[in-house]
Amino acid sequence: MHAYGTQAVSEPPMANPGPVEGASQMAAAKSITIETRYGTYEVEREKTVTLPKGLIGFSELQEFAILNLPHDGADRFKLLQSVEEPGLGLYVLPVGLEDSGFERRHIEDAAAQHDIALEDLAILLIVTARKAAEKVELTANLLAPVLVDTEHRVAFQHVMTEERYPMQLKL
Repeated sequence: MHAYGTQAVSEPPMANPGPVEGASQMAAAKSITIETRYGTYEVEREKTVTLPKGLIGFSELQEFAILNLPHDGADRFKLLQSVEEPGLGLYVLPVGLEDSGFERRHIEDAAAQHDIALEDLAILLIVTARKAAEKVELTANLLAPVLVDTEHRVAFQHVMTEERYPMQLKL
């Protein structure tokens, strides 16, 4: 558990802290190797997250790992990496219930729709990085957050029905 503001929420289940050079044969039996654009990660199979409906636009991809990025200064972001398609890795921003930008009742309703207990809920916002002029502009998608049940290791990309949540909130 990690405390965000006054509300304790679960941390997203981490697969592995970062890229590795290699793995022993014993570890390989219980883990999978994922080649990403950031290097090779060794991920314990039991620590992956299942998205039964996939992500919007990628419904066929259902197994993901949540990985640390190897960049300095990127500590608050994670990589939502497809296990089935190494070319698909999305930046995500874990947020707490109280500092997520959502009204509490909207997240409570969304979690209930997916049978996720609030004490087991982790919220991930998908982040887009765009190069604008000489800088990088980051936006977060509040319209369709990823809700993770940390107890059961299952997640859902939930489309919010309230029009107030933007698809591209500048960070």
